[in-house]
Amino acid sequence: MSSTVARHGAEVTVRPGLPGLPELAELLAHPGELSLKVGRRCVPVPAELAAALRETVAALAHGEAVTLTPHDALLTTQEAADVLGVSRPTLVRLLESGALPYTKPGTHRRVRLEDVLEYAAAHRTARAPRPRPA
Repeated sequence: MSSTVARHGAEVTVRPGLPGLPELAELLAHPGELSLKVGRRCVPVPAELAAALRETVAALAHGEAVTLTPHDALLTTQEAADVLGVSRPTLVRLLESGALPYTKPGTHRRVRLEDVLEYAAAHRTARAPRPRPA
């Protein structure tokens, strides 16, 4: 497994296999406040960021690659389809039906990651099984 960090614009992909990941994952698994110390300066890590760091390191320690992308990033139709777990033609139908907004800066459609994630969350909630009456 690669231990490189590839940077593409504001997107960062970290691949598993980095030295010290299992130890770091074990350390971060303990609940409680995290602090970041650089030199003599120590700053508490906000709870939301600490949770993201814990999940990221745990995924890497289990052999999964992790990509961090800003929500305003523009995706190709294939990338958006991959995020939603659908085929590209299905995604294109969603775009053309107006279910998801998109732009067409040239000849190719682009979809904002934030819109794709909102669509996924809304449809995940709608597909959740409902409890059966007793």
